[in-house]
Amino acid sequence: MTPSIQKPTVLHLTDYGAPYAGNFIASLRALETLVVERGGSVAYVLPPRARERAWTKDFSQSHEVHFLEAGGFLSYYRQVRRFLRETNASILHEHFIHFSEKLAAWLAIQTCGHRVKTVLHLHNHIELPKNPIKRIPHMLYFRSVSRFVCCSESVAAHLIADGVPKARVSVAENAIAFERLDHYDDAVRASLRLPEGTFLALMFGYNFEVKGVDLAVEAVRLLREQDGSPVVLAVALSSNLELVRARILSQLGVSELPDWILLLPPREDVGSYYRMADVFLSPSRQEGFCYALVEAAYCRTPVLASAIDAQKDLALPQEAFFPPQDSISLSRAISRVIHETGTPRHRISLVQTADRVAQTYSLSRWAERVCAAYDGV
Repeated sequence: MTPSIQKPTVLHLTDYGAPYAGNFIASLRALETLVVERGGSVAYVLPPRARERAWTKDFSQSHEVHFLEAGGFLSYYRQVRRFLRETNASILHEHFIHFSEKLAAWLAIQTCGHRVKTVLHLHNHIELPKNPIKRIPHMLYFRSVSRFVCCSESVAAHLIADGVPKARVSVAENAIAFERLDHYDDAVRASLRLPEGTFLALMFGYNFEVKGVDLAVEAVRLLREQDGSPVVLAVALSSNLELVRARILSQLGVSELPDWILLLPPREDVGSYYRMADVFLSPSRQEGFCYALVEAAYCRTPVLASAIDAQKDLALPQEAFFPPQDSISLSRAISRVIHETGTPRHRISLVQTADRVAQTYSLSRWAERVCAAYDGV
């Protein structure tokens, strides 16, 4: 093994500018710790919108962080080339960036004056054009990637099916900063002023179609109208609140949201949401890796998820899954959880699941797998 592989100089090129550092930055911190322990170094490139985030100001004080300036293709290329030269990076680790940015980064690597390997991190399924002609640029770019790191076995399988050699594909299932979920506000549920006996179902739904908000709405409607179950659906939204509201109103054919649907703002202490809920729902039509399911399970909240590849591969009990795009099956699954809640078997299952996800999705395990991918470069 050569010294350059043992002691990589890693430059993370990202389009990450979320309101909170979240699991992504916590994971990169853990990875940096391991890389530095092995004698390497790490630097970060963040998009312009990240510059004013509170977390980036704190992050920049203890880490080498570069911010991109707004501009077109050539500006992006020149900036990335400069960062490669300044950091003398041996590995460019790309996250979330668009295809044009990948091409600009490739050009920067070709002209930066020293050898750089590309690691492309896929945090979700990559959708290639169906037109064979339009696929060609993507496949040519893939040839320049030394290692693909996929967030789940499902993402890896799809990538290999698209023609990427298996030998260049690694899997590092996403990690969770579990300790941040241990800090929560017990008063959040009371602040909602729910009627006594309410069964609260929680989901995240910034993308109405992909996250399956319509399926959850229909499932809860069925439970309330057919069984008289006192279920309330809370949809937490990091963005697109008015769009999601409009879609729900259209689906139900009403002008105002019924009192059994709540639209909630995002919280940094997301554990407060998980712990207030009686069940967490993820009826998604597509996922790369569902952080929320793992987080909710860690908080000992029952979870129900559509049995799509990336979700059914998670370390969750089989009874958590229902057929995709099936609101009737989801309503039955919610009804089952209602009746099981509080039983000894149910409590034991929640504890066992929480322990299992804490071990499976630890930051240290993720960091070790990504470092192994660097070694493969």
